[in-house]
Formats: sequence, C-alpha cells, structure tokens
Amino acid sequence: MLNLNTTLLMVTVTISLQGLIWILVWLTQRHLFELRFIAAGFLSVAGGMLIQGARDIMPLPPAVTIITLNYLIHCGAALVAHGLARFLNQRGNPPLIIGTVIFIVAFWPVALALAPENVAIRILASNGITTVLLFFMCWTLLQDRIQPRLLRWTMIGVLLSDVVALSLRSFIAINYMDDQVALVHPGQQAWYFFYFNIFMTGLFLLLLLMVGVRLSRDLRQKNDDLSREVTQRRELQNQLSSSLDTAKALHEEQKQLLRMVTHEFRTPLAVVDRAAEMIDVVLDRPPETVSRRLDSIRDAVRRLVQLIDRFLDVERRDLNVLQTERIDIASLLDRVRKHFAGLELDLRLRFTVQPNLSFYWGDPEMLCTVLINLIDNALKYTTDGSPVDIAARAEDNAIVITVTDRGIGIPEAEAALIGRRFFRASNTTPATGTGIGLYNTRRLLEYHNGILSLRAGRGSGTVATIRLPLPGVVPDVSMEVA
Repeated sequence: MLNLNTTLLMVTVTISLQGLIWILVWLTQRHLFELRFIAAGFLSVAGGMLIQGARDIMPLPPAVTIITLNYLIHCGAALVAHGLARFLNQRGNPPLIIGTVIFIVAFWPVALALAPENVAIRILASNGITTVLLFFMCWTLLQDRIQPRLLRWTMIGVLLSDVVALSLRSFIAINYMDDQVALVHPGQQAWYFFYFNIFMTGLFLLLLLMVGVRLSRDLRQKNDDLSREVTQRRELQNQLSSSLDTAKALHEEQKQLLRMVTHEFRTPLAVVDRAAEMIDVVLDRPPETVSRRLDSIRDAVRRLVQLIDRFLDVERRDLNVLQTERIDIASLLDRVRKHFAGLELDLRLRFTVQPNLSFYWGDPEMLCTVLINLIDNALKYTTDGSPVDIAARAEDNAIVITVTDRGIGIPEAEAALIGRRFFRASNTTPATGTGIGLYNTRRLLEYHNGILSLRAGRGSGTVATIRLPLPGVVPDVSMEVA
C-alpha cells in the first residue's frame, strides 16, 4: 500500500529537479527563450505539490492552502502549455491561457465559499481545466511539422493517457458525489499522485528529446549556413585573387611600357639636345632670334627629360630602391635654386632657411624632384610674375618646408581631389600640366614618411607644406656592413 506523504514527497522532489534542469537548459541555450515558461511551469507545479504534502502542518487556514496549491498547479500547467506552443514556433492561444488563469483565480474562492465540503465539484473543475490544456497541447503538436512524427505522436499519446486518467477520476468523483470521504481516501490519492509522477517524468523526457531535436536541427542549419558562407568566401577569394593577378599583370605591363618609353624617349631627346648644341657651336655668333630658338629647344628637351626622370623616380620607388644620405636642407634648396636659374626663373624665387637647421637623412634626388615639382607648379600657376616664397624650418621634431605662391589657387570643391593621378583643377588651362606632378610628389614623400598638405593662401594663391619627420630614413648600418 502506497503512503500518501511519501508519494507526495517523491513527486515534489522529482518535479522540482525537473524544473531546475529546465532552468539549467535555458541558461545554456538562451536563444530558446520559451524554455523559461516550461521551467517556471514545472517549478510552479512542484510548489503546489509541496503545499499539498505539507498542508496539515502549514500555519494557514485550510481554504487558503487549497486555493494556493490549486493556483500553483494549474497556472504551472498553463505555463507548460504556453511554453510548448512557443517552442514549436507557434503563437499559441493567449485568450485560452488567460481565460484559464482567470477561471482558476475566480473559481476556487467561490467554490470554497459556497460549498466548502463539496470536494467532487473542485475535482471536476480541476480535471476540466487540465483536460482543456492537454487538448491544447495535443493540437499544437498536430500543427507542428518540424519535430519527428514518432516523437510528436508519442507525446500526444502520453497527453491523451492523462486525459483518460482524468476522465476516470472525474467518473469516480461523480459516482462518489455523496461520499466525500471516499474521494479523499489516502490510498486512492497516493496511487493518483504516483501516476502523476510517472506522467510528469514522461512529459519531461519527451520535452527534453524535442529540445535535443531542435538543437540538432539548429546546428545543422548553422553548419549549412556556414558552409554556404565558406563557399561564398572562397568564390570571393578566387575573384579577388583573379583580380589581383590581373592588376599585377597590368602593373607589370605598365612598368615595361614605362621602361620602353623612357628608353625610346631618351635617345631622340639626346640627339635633339646634341644637335641644338652643335648648331650653336657651328654658327659663329648666330643671330639673336636663332640663339633664342636654340635655347628654347634645349630648354624644352630639359623639361621633357625632367618629366621622364619623374616617371623613373616613381618606378624606382616601386622597386624599393632608396639611396639615402645625410642632407643639408640649405644645400638642397640651393641646388633647387640653381635648377631654376638655368631656366632664368630664379629671380622670382625667395628662399628663407632657419639657421642651424638639422640634417635630414633621405634620398636627395627624390626630395629635389619633390621641391622642383612644387615650385614649378607655383611658377606655372602664377601668371602675373609675382614671387614664390620657399621657407624651411624645424617644427615639432620635423623639417617643414613651405612653398607659397600668389597664383590662381585651388577651387574649394576640388580640394580633396588634388593630388590624384591625372586630375587637374577646373581653373587651369589645358596646356599647363598633365595632372601627375602632385601624385608623384606625394608618392615620393610617402617613402620618406613625409606628408604633403595644400591650403589656400592669404588673399589668393596656394601654400604647399612638406613635413619630413626627423631624423629621416636612416640607413641600417648592420645591413650596410653585411
């Protein structure tokens, strides 16, 4: 013969452990938020069973005890039903759940107030509420198409078995309506709670299996998504690799073309320069007009050679060949001045060098090209013959060189585009440049970790500022010794 108190203790402990397990499962699988409803439902039922077992020793009126345990058990069942529906990705039936809770809250106080000794009516109401919730759970399982069919129908079978048990209990309650004592016989209740423990354990295990199926399906879905992403990334990588190979091939062709053009240009230019020189020598005291034309020819040749040298400097930078040495900034600027003196443009240049300026380690040919390029631009875009100021100073552990002109300036809307390859400002004339000077300048400065900035001057013109961090590109002595 089963002992009622022992059975209630067993049921309470079993369902409490199941509720705690559900909490642990939810904490480890937070994305399955509906598991918290199931966990709360199991713990609520366990709380009701605890009160049921301890009702005789609780310091509460019997009516309060009966109302509380029925609230906990039936609200727990409603939470489990709602959690199952949400777990199966269904909206559920909120009106049914809310209506069930309202009925639970309203019925037991009224029943105890009107017929406190009528146990049968309370048993029938309890069985009716539970049966409605069980049928609702069966309906949600029938609507599901994700869980395996065998698992769904096994769960439905377990739920319907409880419907049968409740129907049998209701039949007994109706037949023993006049014998209230028989309805609460300890032996009969012990067997019912023993069955209830088996039912809750079966429900718990089947729900765990469903969670396992859901996690397995989610894992397969994630693996499929990851596989697709990996495939897409590989395709993208292949495309990028192909694009990179194409770009490398085009770059190599460009360098080969540059070498070819350089070689082909230098030979005829040297012939032209030599021919102009020989004409000047052969002709004894040539007319002034002829002399000016010869000087113009040689000057044009020098400018073309300078343009070729700029291309070669960029090519040399790409090859990582930097010939660094200790540079005196004043001497570097004097070399630049002599370059423009040969073009009879030095009278427009005003140089200012801070005394005792630090030496700088860098490639003098590259830096000379940078300064010639900037000064050439300043002269080119200053059409009124106004002077160009070149100043060098030390500032914040760097050499700062500024080239200031009073020319046409830079349109504000195009300031961000200045320095891009082949870009020329809209306020320039077609014959004033090719749009590669500033691009080459920036690239040569980058090799020295230098920066070129352009801003509008006071009133008009442009201020080009070169910033070269000290001490510069110091050669690696260990590499030189090796």
